[in-house]
Amino acid sequence: MDRSWRSLRFVVVSALFLAAGIFSEEVWAEEDYRITNEVVLSDVRVPPAKAGGWTRITFLLENRSAERVSFGGIAVAHAGQSRIVASLGNGSTTILGSISVAPGEVLSVDGEVLWIEVDGLTEDLRPGEEVEANVSFGTAAIPISLTVEERNRVSN
Repeated sequence: MDRSWRSLRFVVVSALFLAAGIFSEEVWAEEDYRITNEVVLSDVRVPPAKAGGWTRITFLLENRSAERVSFGGIAVAHAGQSRIVASLGNGSTTILGSISVAPGEVLSVDGEVLWIEVDGLTEDLRPGEEVEANVSFGTAAIPISLTVEERNRVSN
């Protein structure tokens, strides 16, 4: 029963994300970032930001493997620090060292409950540009290039 409940939960969550994408007011280009053969980032949002400022990165992380993975965050080039932040409610937050993601699980790093906070930027994050980053899993850091969103919302 537990396995069928997780499968049903995964289908429902996937359907909700699909519906949200279909009915959203803004249309964004979606690019999947295959981190490993079985770990995929999708719906990645890197808002523009000014040097000296900060921004929040959001995404979905899907663990398609048969093993649990330990997501340790995303370190962005030209940034003072990058950390996983979780909302505790009532304006309180906490910093997480890592998040365990079970096989078949989709982790929603949505910007409201969970996000990657990047600050101390030494260069502007300009719309449409690529920014180099490292995605951490356990002791591994996998390099990727993320595209900064082409919209005018600046997080500073």
